[in-house]
Amino acid sequence: MKEGGFLYYWTAHSSISLAGVVYIMVLTTFMYQESGSAFIAALFPLFNAVARFAAGFTAPLVMEKFGFSKLLLRLQVLKALLLTTLVVLFPYISSQVAILCIFILFIAFTEGWGNPLIQSMVTRMVAPDRLVKANSSLSVTSQSLQIAGYTFTGFLVIRYGHMPTLIMSCTLIWLSVLCFWIAARSMQSKAPAAAGRGKPSWEVIREGWFYLWRIPTLRIVTIMDMVEGIAGTIWVGAITLVYVKEVLHQGEAWWGFINASYYVGAILGGLLMLLLSSFIQKNLIHCMAAGSAVFSLLTLWYGLNSIPVVALILCIAMGPAYQLRDVAQQTALQSSVDQEMLPKIYASRDILLSTVTSVSIAVIGLIADTLGIRMVYIAGAICIAISAGLSFTILRLQRKPASAAEAGGSILS
Repeated sequence: MKEGGFLYYWTAHSSISLAGVVYIMVLTTFMYQESGSAFIAALFPLFNAVARFAAGFTAPLVMEKFGFSKLLLRLQVLKALLLTTLVVLFPYISSQVAILCIFILFIAFTEGWGNPLIQSMVTRMVAPDRLVKANSSLSVTSQSLQIAGYTFTGFLVIRYGHMPTLIMSCTLIWLSVLCFWIAARSMQSKAPAAAGRGKPSWEVIREGWFYLWRIPTLRIVTIMDMVEGIAGTIWVGAITLVYVKEVLHQGEAWWGFINASYYVGAILGGLLMLLLSSFIQKNLIHCMAAGSAVFSLLTLWYGLNSIPVVALILCIAMGPAYQLRDVAQQTALQSSVDQEMLPKIYASRDILLSTVTSVSIAVIGLIADTLGIRMVYIAGAICIAISAGLSFTILRLQRKPASAAEAGGSILS
């Protein structure tokens, strides 16, 4: 691992994680206070999600035009400039919902194009045998900062106002630009100067999708992610609130306790993954299967449970199981494809996962209304168990040299 370069990348990644939460929460709370309409307030996260989804389709075309480092830095600078302009103009345009939505759309597009680059940057800065440790440290930081962002942004807005809190988000973005610039210089020798191969647009767009299907490990890991994406929607706020009221027979306060305990478990799990990183690195697929299996059992137990304290304990226990599965899966994906193709694969994968998540939210809501809230968690546990079963398909591929050669992935060789 290039320790210095990764440290700057870690700082940039952390700054962006916190800035994103703060920025969206400030605008959402501001519009709710100004309009009193939950619908108008919800427009901001909705527009953000839709724009990032649309950007995912065109991301490969943008990546094909510019070199990795150049595009990464330009997108981060553009995002920082847009957010800075928003902050400067905020006192004058704060009552104009349409103008605010336009800013959000543009900023979200820079995120949709830039996030696959940021995700794939890990493999350019970290040696293959240190990927688990790097992914674990990033996961711990991201989870911690999300908790801090969601917990304290409201307090900062009440105490200092919307403008100072927005300025803090803007400062964090500029910090990330500086850190990305330093980190990119440390990997300059690995990054191509520019692509510009003159491929047809459709071929460029389908390239990531083609690799997702062609490489066996990548295909299976992506299917696992999609199945788990369906299961992940059982943790959306509305479903958890219904569970707290109808199964645990508690008030809204316990909704907060459940969410907090899940995040605490995720952070503890991330720290545990750091301690076990060497073991996980050598046993990626076994750890992936074990994490999914344990997570499935705990989710089933959680759905059948009616005791509030046990629910909190189960949420904390899910953290290490989830992190074991997630870190192993992320590392398996990173290890199964050439780093130059990884940004396009991340762009295609993000489109798939966001689509599955959007559809499954409606399906999970329908299950909750028709079959009851317990069936939601039973269905989620079944999905996670299916994912654990798919892990063994990769183990079978490991025992077939021909399949390993076809895949060309380092974890299958």
